[in-house]
Amino acid sequence: MDSSIAPRLDEAVIPPTVLAGVVEIGQRQGLPVGPWCDGTGVTPAQLVSSDTVNVSFRQAAAILRRAVRAMPGRPLGMQVGGRDVLLTFGILGTAIQSCATLADAITVGIELHQAAGSLLDIEAQVVGANLVMELHERAPEPELVAFLCEEAFCSTLVLIRSAFGTDVSPKYVELAYPAPSYAREYRHFFRCPVHTGAAANRMVFSSSVLAETSPTHNELTRSVAVEACRRLLDLGGRRPDVTVAIEALLSQSLRRPLTMADAAQHLHVSERTLRRQLADAGERFSTVRDRVRERRATFLLLESAMTVDAIAHEVGFSDAREFRRAYIRWTGHPPTHHRRQRR
Repeated sequence: MDSSIAPRLDEAVIPPTVLAGVVEIGQRQGLPVGPWCDGTGVTPAQLVSSDTVNVSFRQAAAILRRAVRAMPGRPLGMQVGGRDVLLTFGILGTAIQSCATLADAITVGIELHQAAGSLLDIEAQVVGANLVMELHERAPEPELVAFLCEEAFCSTLVLIRSAFGTDVSPKYVELAYPAPSYAREYRHFFRCPVHTGAAANRMVFSSSVLAETSPTHNELTRSVAVEACRRLLDLGGRRPDVTVAIEALLSQSLRRPLTMADAAQHLHVSERTLRRQLADAGERFSTVRDRVRERRATFLLLESAMTVDAIAHEVGFSDAREFRRAYIRWTGHPPTHHRRQRR
């Protein structure tokens, strides 16, 4: 397996926020939570202590699968996602609550959501009169998809309502899995129609909500909290902040590739400033973008059953032939080489 991507599933880079919520619920239910962590190298005490340890995606998925099996037929993801904002988001919650507008908050949240321990990736775009938030699995986990979507959508909505008003609700929610036994609780929480068995996992708002302002806006607090989140994401070891920020931003926009001008706008700097900052870090925008694309493509080749054409689209290529040429340039091998390695 290619070492350029495999360690990303095994590296301890995920804050255990979601896991701590699940463990605490299990403990309140009087369940034996210790076996959930067997063989993972972490303990329940480590997950819920004030001195927490980060976990890998594989560790998190193993613990969550056992927890979901131990507590079947209940809205576990909603219970975890519906907790207090600071428990769920930590310093990222502070950053978002300090933003001036919901538009700014969404930009910050999407760039830095992994600092809150997210196990899904989220994409947001304005489509006509709608703001569409769509979730994407980082790795295929059919047994966990309902839990992960519930947690991500519920925690996002709790955060939005805490910062911008309790009357903010989606127009509708779409979930790409069958309705669970507790589906009626979805409508009560989201206060809108919820459609299961859909083509994708989406939460759709009127685009007018982007203009909502926050009474807790504080630009200094926002700036400090954003930089703290970027440092949390710099788990590769003291890389320049601009590199971490660009990689995080690009990884959330692979299907709609960003230009340098787009990235500069997201980061609230001029394009000239961003180019200079990257040069000072020994980077070029195109090099960082290729690195993020290659990393995601290799992951999908090794860990999913997606076709090469589908993977090309996933990482921002409209032409599969162009993707194949780029992949050979990045790795020295065609995409099928890594898929054969997996087999």
